[in-house]
Amino acid sequence: MQLLALVLFLTHLFSACFPLANSLNSVSCSPGLACQLKKKDVLCILGEARSDPELDPTLDLVQMNPRNTLWCPEEGDCIPCVQVTLTLGLLEPAALGAKQDGGASKISEQPKGHPKKILRTHVFLMAQTYSSSRCVEVEVWLPDDRESQNNSLGSLQYNCFPVALSGELNLTVFMQPRYHSAGVLQATQHGPDCTWPKATEAIRLCQVPRLDMSVGLRSAILHVQNIPKGQHFKLWPYLNQTDGFKGLDQETPKLLTGSENVSLPISQVFPCLCFQVWPKIEDQADTPRTHFCPFANDPAALVRAWAHSRLEVHTSSGSLSCLVSAPCDLQGELVPCWQMEELACHPLHPHLRLALLPHEPQEFPRLRSHPNLCVQVRRNGSTYLQTCLQDDVTGGQRYLLFRETQDSQGNSLVQIMEQGTWVSTAQVCNTRSRRLEEDLKKSMELGKCMQVWQEEGTNATILWACSVEHYRRTYWVLIWLVTLLGSCSVLLIVLFKKELVKGWFKILKEDYSSRGTLQGRRILLLYSPDHEGYERVVGTLADALTQLQLSVSLELWSRGELGSLGPMQWFHAQRRSVLQEGGVIVLLFSHGAVASCAEWLGWLQKDPWLTFKANGAFSASLNCVLPDFLAGEARATYLVGCFEKLLPIDEIPDLFCSVPAYPLPSQLFSFLLALAGPKVGHKQKNSLRKYAECIRKSLEQAVHECQQKYPS
Repeated sequence: MQLLALVLFLTHLFSACFPLANSLNSVSCSPGLACQLKKKDVLCILGEARSDPELDPTLDLVQMNPRNTLWCPEEGDCIPCVQVTLTLGLLEPAALGAKQDGGASKISEQPKGHPKKILRTHVFLMAQTYSSSRCVEVEVWLPDDRESQNNSLGSLQYNCFPVALSGELNLTVFMQPRYHSAGVLQATQHGPDCTWPKATEAIRLCQVPRLDMSVGLRSAILHVQNIPKGQHFKLWPYLNQTDGFKGLDQETPKLLTGSENVSLPISQVFPCLCFQVWPKIEDQADTPRTHFCPFANDPAALVRAWAHSRLEVHTSSGSLSCLVSAPCDLQGELVPCWQMEELACHPLHPHLRLALLPHEPQEFPRLRSHPNLCVQVRRNGSTYLQTCLQDDVTGGQRYLLFRETQDSQGNSLVQIMEQGTWVSTAQVCNTRSRRLEEDLKKSMELGKCMQVWQEEGTNATILWACSVEHYRRTYWVLIWLVTLLGSCSVLLIVLFKKELVKGWFKILKEDYSSRGTLQGRRILLLYSPDHEGYERVVGTLADALTQLQLSVSLELWSRGELGSLGPMQWFHAQRRSVLQEGGVIVLLFSHGAVASCAEWLGWLQKDPWLTFKANGAFSASLNCVLPDFLAGEARATYLVGCFEKLLPIDEIPDLFCSVPAYPLPSQLFSFLLALAGPKVGHKQKNSLRKYAECIRKSLEQAVHECQQKYPS
């Protein structure tokens, strides 16, 4: 332990004394140790090891410490090289150990007046690369005065072996003569790249321009600055993918002769978009390249990458295979799902999913193709892509999905998928459950049901697809009961709210023609469910718009459907319907909505005070809403609003001010005119103004109650 401590102490002490390499092929030693470079290029042969010395000690290699440095000649460019520092110790003979154990003391004694022996050895340092090898020989000696020098150790430093930028150097050090107990030291040193601070200052190849990025609505601008005088560079934008680099439209690198701005369309800005820049040198083809990837953690770029991705689903010999084409290596899962008549798609089984491998065909084992099957690409609970084997499941024959499982005793349990949940056949309709299960088993025996998937194992799960025609009677009973209960509920609501209904009929009776302006127009209200009070205010506005015969889609009213479809699928279905019918998407901003957008765009971290869950329709809609605004394509489809006493209009992010923004309820009339569209007559405007005044009072009351209950 004392010997090791002494080694470490001297290594630290003398490392501070050695300067950077100022010349090639030079050696230096610590005080008390002498050394001399014998040969700059020698043939290194390790040879066989000898037996350890019996009488005299010898020098031994203890540790090797290589490090990167620079060699800068008086004229010319600096080059990187590897400086090797060796720590030396003493290899004691076996006789000395016997002396310390009580053996004869005369073995290593020197006669009086006899000159002291010099400990001398030769150190060989060999450096190898993939294409070359070099070895140098250094002679080292130490007087044998161990009592006066207290067995002090020394350090040897060699300057230095040239290494390529980002290259690899394999080092081997040994002594001649070499003894069994003496070690052979080996190490691998990697040369620096252009990110090394010393390299950027001293190596001409690493003196590259400074690259900065700015993003606008329609384009991204690369600012190239600080080009060294008299140097030319090449710039190449590319997509960094697992299977290699893929260039953009311009395959030929751009020549840079001075500071300039390079513009790229926003449609090409993805997380894997990178830039390579390297100096243009005529006599050197392979120069080091600097990589710049500014969008690796940009949420908007990730949304854009998903929007430019495509999922292909193919059937071959009854099996199902998928292929995802994407501009970047996106992370996610491939999940097969069963599409119902309401366009909801429900995952088949927790074990049926594959990790996404972009640009590689993937196949689900033991899964047979069926018209109702779809495949989704999901990540963190959100669905980004979906492709079905049949676009419209309502047009052809309809199927039900059954799940058959067996326990260890061989008893089977049959369940049916209802709104994304597996329920037993007894829960479908108690009066006909026995008949339903019997019909199912009979259909399976007769081959009228198709086996979609079977899990491996003894107690395997089997999924069956059976035509709905066999069970139409059972379903008609269920539908009749649901319809009867729904009708009764509507009648009760009308009786309880008789006065409220009368009031609305009175308002609408004043000018029935004005309803034609808004009648049937599709509106999708998107909001952040910060708390119950804010949802009550949004619900008040949605109720008022519904009374004006607008067709309003609202998360608050669609929680059941949203739970079965998932937020992303629900939003896509509503958005598609709104766009097909020429409707409007309204973004209602609150503090939670502003924070969600800022977090999504990477402007700030998630606020700790927010209590709402980020898996609602608003958070899911950001995947499609933000690209529309970033691309400047939102004005024809979107409106923006806020309840001014809950959020000042100037706190809405500037990104969303490219479309009309309305503070409510002060500009409620203008908001209704925007919903109605440009073809509104004078008489209809007067009627809308009356409605706006009535709605304004209801909204003010709801906002006041929200402020009292949630003052923060």
